[in-house]
Amino acid sequence: MNGIVSDEQGEPLIGASILVKGTNNGTITDIEGSFSLSGVPENSTIIVSFIGYDTQEVSYKGQNFLNIKLKDNTELLDEVVVIGYGTLAKKELSSSIVQVNRSDFQQGAVGNPMELITGKVAGMSVINDAPANPNAGTSLQIRGATSLSVSNSPLIVIDGIQNGDMRNLAPQDIESMTILKDGASAAMYGTRGANGVILITTRRGSGAAGTKRVTYDGWFGVNIEKNKPDILSADEFRRSMRAYDYGASTDWSAAIRRDLSYDTNHYIAIDGSTQSGNYGMSLNYKKATGLDLASSREEYGARFTLSQKIYG
Repeated sequence: MNGIVSDEQGEPLIGASILVKGTNNGTITDIEGSFSLSGVPENSTIIVSFIGYDTQEVSYKGQNFLNIKLKDNTELLDEVVVIGYGTLAKKELSSSIVQVNRSDFQQGAVGNPMELITGKVAGMSVINDAPANPNAGTSLQIRGATSLSVSNSPLIVIDGIQNGDMRNLAPQDIESMTILKDGASAAMYGTRGANGVILITTRRGSGAAGTKRVTYDGWFGVNIEKNKPDILSADEFRRSMRAYDYGASTDWSAAIRRDLSYDTNHYIAIDGSTQSGNYGMSLNYKKATGLDLASSREEYGARFTLSQKIYG
């Protein structure tokens, strides 16, 4: 018998207990919320429980796969929160942790994945100082300016790998972002977490064994200069200058700018689940041109993930 345990929003529950009623035959769910249990007789009752959720009893009649959703119980105060190297009861957690899931991301064409959570996290500043330049990065600050000589940006952790670069990720590959805002929550990462920590979880295959999903996402955007800079004409410049006049009247401001620039993004992904794991593959193409002729960016990206059980 195989299955998956998730909450009402479809997020997998890690460490949920699966037990055949009246026996000691049981197991727990893995990091994907999946479980496998052998030796289960037909017409048995399966007890599924997880801290902070209502316990559910499921009738087993020989199904190969069980998709179980547990209901959140807000009256339980001992809910466990995963904090990196361990867990804490929610009532004992004094730090500030905010999780933003895919369904809550900002909608629209974004070049930097952090723009997906602009305005979603109190106290977090997401600023792009040069939106007309596709090569410009996004400035992030969670705990304000804490240093005069080094970066004030938070530590980025992508699927457990520290110091990741979000610009190498396709925004469509991101499943959720968890922001650790204060010193207590970020202390588990040492001095590297002094400016806060952003934990990024990427997309993986899910669902019943044997299922497959193909996703395409694409968009095209146009950028137009709203207010052109007010500069001197050639004759006005001649009257104001004290240098020698060579007779040219080139409008260099117009010569180095585009009247219109565009952004395009194409993304395709294939992911699914097997009896003992899941897989995912995605391809991404991004191209953007800025309003000045010297700024443009073209990227190709590919990503592959595989999670496989060796035993059980």
